[in-house]
Amino acid sequence: MSEKVVSREYKVLLKNNLFIGSEQELLKNANQFWHAFSQAINNIVSEVNGNLDEITDQRFIRFYDTKEYILYKNNYIFRDRVDFNNHQREVTLKFRHVDRYISQDRNMNRGEAKFEEDIKTPFEILYSFSDTQTIFTEKKLNKIQDATQLYPDLVDKVSLLKAEDEIKTIGVTIREIVIKGAKFQIRNQPRLDSKCALIIWYDNNHDPEKPVAVEFSFKYGDENEAYSRKLAQKAYDIFHILQEILIYWVDLESDTKTAYIYKLDEDKAYLH
Repeated sequence: MSEKVVSREYKVLLKNNLFIGSEQELLKNANQFWHAFSQAINNIVSEVNGNLDEITDQRFIRFYDTKEYILYKNNYIFRDRVDFNNHQREVTLKFRHVDRYISQDRNMNRGEAKFEEDIKTPFEILYSFSDTQTIFTEKKLNKIQDATQLYPDLVDKVSLLKAEDEIKTIGVTIREIVIKGAKFQIRNQPRLDSKCALIIWYDNNHDPEKPVAVEFSFKYGDENEAYSRKLAQKAYDIFHILQEILIYWVDLESDTKTAYIYKLDEDKAYLH
């Protein structure tokens, strides 16, 4: 069965040093970025609403893998997130691949499943199939069998994995802040808005006011995958405006957020 792409999300990394400071300063800088972005796209979108001024999520994130990074090398990302306020914990298994038909051939039906299109700079597409479940705070994630209890399909898809293989936390624990509240109208009839977000990552063991990654994203979706040429062209143009016009803000040299985590882990292993 063919999975429908229910969401298309465009992601670009911003310069970390432009977002250093307290929470108040962070929101001020987010506002300045949104103002610059709004001005840059004003002539190609019908309407811009809101501001990047609402902290909607604060959570801790950990990534898990074997010592040899078997999951990551097979295009899987396995992580958990714990809400900073209510301590609710959720775990996500995500598979990403450039080939849509390879990506969609997963048994992702244990929790909240999503098949999406992730677009990163300059215009690289990854098809992402993910499944998110709420789990107990005390649930251990020490071995592959802890993962396969949640996702039985995993061992079938990755033959190198064994139930007794140990898994570890990759890199560092990340403290994540998500800022939302802004959107722009990307289609007139029927109306469709593209929702925007600013995702800020901090190393939880280091400076709480100095981000290690800042990502801006905008996304839109349709359950029937009804994306017209005109809609896609407008999103494409906006994505290139980000990269070509907002060069003061955008960092085209940085690793992706996940690549940063794995690179950090490799550096730690090398130092030891």
